[in-house]
Parts: sequence; structure tokens; C-alpha cells
Amino acid sequence: MSSLLLLDGSPRGPRSNSMKMLSHVAVGWAETGGGAVETLHLARRADFQRAVTAYGQAGASDIVVLGMPLYTDAMPALVKTWIEALAPLAGAAGNPRIGFLVQSGFNEALHSRPLECYLEKLARRLGGGYAGTIVRGGGEALQSMPDEAAGKLFRRLRLLGGQLARDGRFDPETLAEVAGTERFSSTVAFLAGVAIKIPAAQFYWNGQLKRNGVWDHRFDAPYAEECVR
Repeated sequence: MSSLLLLDGSPRGPRSNSMKMLSHVAVGWAETGGGAVETLHLARRADFQRAVTAYGQAGASDIVVLGMPLYTDAMPALVKTWIEALAPLAGAAGNPRIGFLVQSGFNEALHSRPLECYLEKLARRLGGGYAGTIVRGGGEALQSMPDEAAGKLFRRLRLLGGQLARDGRFDPETLAEVAGTERFSSTVAFLAGVAIKIPAAQFYWNGQLKRNGVWDHRFDAPYAEECVR
């Protein structure tokens, strides 16, 4: 019976959207006969160290799923740090199969595709096998909507967890269903551009800026001069 290691790569830790989605993957895994599940949050120092040693420890886990948010087309720094810590293990015998979950506030899944390509290459370099990457846009909405409103998404995530337990990988058709909107049509993109300029549309993000003490720095451009050629 295979074991599963879930790694939450969000700075928010247990309350993150990434963890909320990973938890449903774990439910599907368990319902389909998967073995023990261990969950670690990279934002916790002790968990981070355990995540590094557990990956290379023989028998610690058969499959690893690393979930993370996408921040303006970039992975969180703590995720990159964890990946770099695995460099000595690249190609080592006995490395577990690895899959990924990438979710973002952007509604279009295409924003996550470059990172998906990188993660697939990472899995090949590690040598344990690639289980696939779950991509989902609009993930920030999970913070405010009731779980019932995300019922279809959660059911599909559980289905992916079951596929992982049964086949050792995510099914491409189910991954496409979970991804949702790949790219807005030109009409929808235009309307979204207009809507985002309405003050009411900025209410949530303005609140985030104020809550995190960066409201006065929202228009900072520290690299602007370096980008001028």
C-alpha cells in the first residue's frame, strides 16, 4: 500500500488555499485505498527540515505532492528553497514519484503553464517519476466562498486523489476539467479589464494591502530604473 507525503508550499500555512485543495486530494487518496498520509507545511521551520529529509529517506513516502500558490507568475521563495535543497538527491535511486498543485488568483490557467513545464522538468531531474500537475486559476476565491460553492472543484480534486492512489498519476482529462478557463476570449478579457478598474472590484485587494502594512508602498517600482535600457 503506497504512502503519500503532502507538502503545503504556501506562506499562509494550514489556512492556505493550497492546503484546502490538497486536503481534498488526500480524501480521494484515502477513499480509493491509498496508505498513510503525512502533511507538512513548508512555512514551519521544523516541517521544512522534515520535508527535505523525508523526500530522500528510503521508505518515507512513495508519492509526494507539492502544492503552492502562484504569485505574479512566480513560485514562493520557500518552495524554491526546498527544491534547491534537493539538488544532492537528483537522480538518486529510490526517489519517490512527485506531483504538483499550482493555484493562483488569476482566473486563467495559462498563467501557471510555464511553471508547470518547469515542474515536469524538475520531476525528470529528480528521477522518481512524474505524477502530473494540478493547475487551478481563481484560487483566492476559496478564502471567501463557502465550501458548498466549490463543491464541483472539490469533487474533482478527490477524483484526482483517487487516480493517484490507483494509477500513481493524475489523469490528463480530469486535470483539464480542474483547470477550468484556460484563456479568456477577447471580449471577456476586455470586459474584465474594464471591471477591474471599478473601485468596488479593488475592495478585497485593498484590504489585503492594508492588513499587511504595505498600503503606502502599493505604487513602488524598485526596479524601474534597472529595467530602462
